[in-house]
Amino acid sequence: MEFHTKIVGVTFEGRQRLIAKLARTGKLQPGTPLEFIADHNNQYDRYAVKVMTVDGEQLGYIAKKDGLNKTISENLQRDMAYHVTVSSVSEAASDDMNIGVNIKVRCN
Repeated sequence: MEFHTKIVGVTFEGRQRLIAKLARTGKLQPGTPLEFIADHNNQYDRYAVKVMTVDGEQLGYIAKKDGLNKTISENLQRDMAYHVTVSSVSEAASDDMNIGVNIKVRCN
């Protein structure tokens, strides 16, 4: 199964600067591998799933929408493997807009 989604929470905790820096230096571009990490200690969402670079930098989270985070979190607990890559990085068109990251997810 394969699907596309966007990373949420990219505007918090300095992630906009991180994403911009990684994109500018070529470390965040289409095809860049990413990882999912279950965040069971998250006080806002017990099914939170972090989206991380392979170097351990957090880009954001999987959205709660339609229970996607819950499904992925439960599958991670069952040791299901996910192959996650960047599909696109959207540049901010102006100073009041945010940079976004879209991902392609493939699971076995």
